[in-house]
Amino acid sequence: MNTNDLARMLYFSLLILLISPFTYAAEPEPKAPTQVIYSLFSGTITQDKDQLILHHCTLAKDPYLLEFNHAQDEKRIRSLLQQEPNFWLNLRASAYLKNEKRYLTVDGIAEIHPKESCHLSKMLFDLNKSSNLKLTNRE
Repeated sequence: MNTNDLARMLYFSLLILLISPFTYAAEPEPKAPTQVIYSLFSGTITQDKDQLILHHCTLAKDPYLLEFNHAQDEKRIRSLLQQEPNFWLNLRASAYLKNEKRYLTVDGIAEIHPKESCHLSKMLFDLNKSSNLKLTNRE
C-alpha cells in the first residue's frame, strides 16, 4: 500500500468520523398523534371506595376500573348511583390493560337504562322470582 492510498483512507475515515455525529444526532421527526378508537361498553356500575367500576354485560361480568375524559360524566354516574343504583348504561370508551387490571377511559355516556339490569343472571333471577309469585297466588 502506497502513501497516497494510505492518505486517502485516512482522509475518508476522518471525513466519516466528522460527519457521523451529525447524521445520528438528528432530531427524530415528531410522530403524528395516534387516534384513540372508542367502542361501546355496556354494564352496571358499582363503587369501591372512591373508584367507579363497570361490570360488563357478559356472563363473566368483567370489571373495568373507570377513568373519565370529562368530569361531568363521572358526576352524572355518581349522581345516578345515589338516586337509583339499579341501572345499566352504554359508555363510549377505550379499554386498556395495566398491571393485569382492565381500565376504561370513558369519553361519554351513550345510553342509560334506569331500573333495569343487563346481566343475564339478574334477569333469570327476576324471571324466576316473578313466576314463583304467580304460582303462590294461584294456590
